[in-house]
Amino acid sequence: MWVDYAVRQVLNSVGAFVRAPRLRVAARRSHHEFPAEGDTVVSVTTHGKRLSSVVVSISSLLVGTRRAPVHLWLDAQDFDGPWPQGLHHLVERGLIVHRSDGAYGPHTKYYGACRLFAGTGTRVVTIDDDMIYPRWFLEKLLNSADADPGCVVAYRAHEIALDADGIAPYRQWRPVYDTEPAARHFATGVSGVAYPASMVDYLAAQGTAFAEHAPYADDVWLNACAMRSGHLVRQVFPHPREFSMVPGSQSVALVRGNLRGGNDDQIARTYTPADVAHLREP
Repeated sequence: MWVDYAVRQVLNSVGAFVRAPRLRVAARRSHHEFPAEGDTVVSVTTHGKRLSSVVVSISSLLVGTRRAPVHLWLDAQDFDGPWPQGLHHLVERGLIVHRSDGAYGPHTKYYGACRLFAGTGTRVVTIDDDMIYPRWFLEKLLNSADADPGCVVAYRAHEIALDADGIAPYRQWRPVYDTEPAARHFATGVSGVAYPASMVDYLAAQGTAFAEHAPYADDVWLNACAMRSGHLVRQVFPHPREFSMVPGSQSVALVRGNLRGGNDDQIARTYTPADVAHLREP
């Protein structure tokens, strides 16, 4: 499956080589700004050399047809270290940068935002730091979320496969090709996900339990929490969407590692027999 993913990303990346430099300019010259507040916020994390690629990702939201406050969460080392100039330009456009109070790995993407906005009725959208999002990304995502306000909404989802022993290996899961909400739909964060305020509250209440079960697989933990809290997952379109990677961000290696068994181990540590029984329900 990871080979197919890599091939699709190569095909998608043709336009990215043209768009990425323009987005870096947009961070510096665009007249657009991120709003200071709203009922929806965007949350993202990055680290190390990806401080440069996240400038492109966030800039693609800056020129979008719909904008929301954007919160970037950095571990202490990156927050206190040097930032690329493009990141400073985005701060001038309204980007809010936080120093994470812990080293939460991929969970930094959402955990700080959930704690910050729990109890406020705020919806949280997560994005990845190495993707270029289309101008309509947030508008269409939130339109779908408004249509099903109790659902977790994603541009890309898989259906959890089951076998006689429980949850089948991740490689056997198949993409979703409908927009129906379902407990067995598994949202993948790479293309962006919207979490309703009630899910934000639930995630904040779980604290750092993810560290015991899925420390390197935030999608696994987030989807298990969605199922346990009664939030069904639906896709924006009847087919999954994958957006272009920022050229040079080299994120395929992480995807490859997860698909070679990393997800299976953390799925086994996260999903309980009661969870599997729930997934088997019609």
